[in-house]
Formats: sequence, structure tokens, C-alpha cells
Amino acid sequence: MKRRNILILLLLFVVTIACTKTTDTTPEEPGETYNPEFTAITSYSTNIVLQWEGLSGASKYEIRYAQSEDMNGATALESNSAAIDIKNLQRSKPYYIQIRAFTSEGWTDWSDVNPVNTATFEIAVTTYNILGIEADGAVEPEFAWHLRKDALKSMVLQPNNNADIVGFQETRVLADELSEMLQGHYECHVSEREVSARVIAWKPEKFELVSYDDNIDIFGSEVNGQNTARYPTHVRLKEIETGKELLVYNVHVPAGSNLQREEAQRIRSVGAQNLAVYAKQKRQETGLPVIIMGDFNGYPETVIDGHSSACIIMKEEGLEDTFDKALERTNINYATTVNRATSSVKPGQNGSSRIDYIFTYPSTKIAVTTYDILINFEVGSSSRLQKPVPSDHHPVKSVLHFTY
Repeated sequence: MKRRNILILLLLFVVTIACTKTTDTTPEEPGETYNPEFTAITSYSTNIVLQWEGLSGASKYEIRYAQSEDMNGATALESNSAAIDIKNLQRSKPYYIQIRAFTSEGWTDWSDVNPVNTATFEIAVTTYNILGIEADGAVEPEFAWHLRKDALKSMVLQPNNNADIVGFQETRVLADELSEMLQGHYECHVSEREVSARVIAWKPEKFELVSYDDNIDIFGSEVNGQNTARYPTHVRLKEIETGKELLVYNVHVPAGSNLQREEAQRIRSVGAQNLAVYAKQKRQETGLPVIIMGDFNGYPETVIDGHSSACIIMKEEGLEDTFDKALERTNINYATTVNRATSSVKPGQNGSSRIDYIFTYPSTKIAVTTYDILINFEVGSSSRLQKPVPSDHHPVKSVLHFTY
């Protein structure tokens, strides 16, 4: 009898446990498939940064990747958030990704396989206003062209610059001489029009010219005159190793020294708006990514009499300022222009005094690793420049990674 009572008690205990288990509710069933949407995929040459929609109640995630869709030989990584930087990948290669989440019920099933790619190729791009020879009368004796042209060439070719593509401004008169100076290092397109942003140069071992257009009017009937700024220089280049092409625009909108401040800003706004719209249209027609660079003669966040800066307009049109997107930035607390009277740098906290820009479009095809304002200081100084100072601007350089 006593043994029977013990068995009954044990049976009641097991039933109680089972009932408790069935009434316990959890947000996820064990093994349920988790298929998150990726909110961002940023591809660089040897790494891919992923962000995705997190799962409520998940304490961690596991990501596995492989070079074959069957996930054979996959490598697994864990992350405590819905993001990860997958490093040490091969250049210009396809990869396949799966994700699963760990909840109170254990691991979900793996997500569907998602294809991603490391960047197809990377390039360094520089924009540089070189101070035209027309300014010599106002800048003698220290800034005259014949005194600084060798220093300018050295600046363009120095190891931390020496970009794959360079857009030059204030080259209306100096275009041919500049092209000759860079011979053996760069090939150049010189616009048929005598505009400021007349020269785009590229490394011949990296790119070849597909086509050009010197007749893009960014002011139209909205602006009278301004012929040296009216036409940007444009080239379509092909990256030799991959055969991929891209669209490059070089522009110099008016500074406005002979205009009312409000009118000068309006002209810059019109030019930026029309160029952005035109470049996006060409992107739609060709499927090719876009670089727009140059001297926009306005600080990033300036609004004058209701007219926004070119930087604001470009970003409103969906183009990205490489300053914003870069993972690393150099000399960002200086302006991109030089104090000619003292041959010293100008302050500009966190990029606030930039007037030289590199924009890219679309964001899904181009990643940015570095943004540099290139400044050659005197030894031991953080304000005085090496002399002769090459220009009244510093070169601005970005390293871009293309995936398409």
C-alpha cells in the first residue's frame, strides 16, 4: 500500500511538470527559421560589413559564410548585435551568407543563403584647385606660378596622394602646361572649353578613356554669364583590370567675388542642383556609378537668403559626401584652403570649413575607407606650411571601393 501511494505521488508530480511546460509561452519556437532583412551591406576590398533586422529576444547571432552556395567549408562567427564586420576576405569575390539567432529556446534554423561580394576594385581620387596663373598679379611674390609649380607637381605625386583620378580646378590657362608636367604619370583630358575645372587626369595603368563631354551646361537659362564655371569637365573611364566603367565630373562653381553674396550662393545652388540631376540621369541610363568633385566655394551647412550650399543640395539629391562616409579621416580640423598672406593653415573644426568636395552615387555601390585633407606642414609645426606653398588650396583625397 505504501509503495502504491509513492507511485501515485510520482505520477502526479510528472503530470504537474508536463502541464507547467505546456503553458510556458516563448516568442520563438525551437528551430524556427530566421530570415532577417539586411538593412545595410557595405563592401570593401577585403571585408564586408553587414547590418540586419534583429530578432526580439535574441541574445546573440551566428553568421556563417562560404564561397560556395552549398556553404561547404563555411566559416562561422558570432555577434552580440545585429551587425558584423567580416574581415580577411579575398578581393573581388562572391560570398554566401547565412544567419541564425540564439533565443531562450536555443538556436533558430539558418536563414536563406544570401549572396554578397567584396569590392570589384578600389581607387584613390583627389580634387585639387591649383590656383591659376591669372592670380599671379595678386599673389606675387610668394605664390607666383613659376615659383611653386615644381612644389605643386611634387604634391600631386607624393606617396600619400598620387591618386588614380585627379580633378584639377583653376586650369583655364594652365591646362596644357599641367598636362605636360604630369606626362609619364597621368593621362589627361583637357576640355575644349576654357573653363576653370578644365582638366581630369588618370593613371594610364589603371584606366582608359571611353568618352568625354565638354558641353554639359549646369546653369542654363537660370544664370547669365559665368562661362568659366558653366561647363563641368566630364569623362567616362574604364578600369582596365575589371573592364568596369564609371562617370567622373569635375566642377568649379563661382566664388562670387564680383557678385552679391546672395546671388553668388544662388548660382552655386543652381549649378549643384542641375549637375546632380544630370549625373543621376546618366547613372540611370548607363547603370554606372558617379563621382562628382571640385571646388564648390561654400561650407557644408551654409544657407544664404534661403539658398542652400552645394553640399546640402548634393546630399538632398542622394549623393554622398565622402567626408561623411569615410571610416578614417585626416586633418579634418583644418579648412581646405590656405591663408596666402601667412602661408598657414586655416582652422575648421570637424570639416566645417571645407569648400572642396568629392561626392559619390549611388551609396549601394560605393564604399569609402579614407578621407584626407593633404597638408605638408613645416617640421615641428601644426600651422605653418612648407614653402613654396603649392596652392591656396589643399588637395582633398578619398579612397573608394566599387561593387558592381
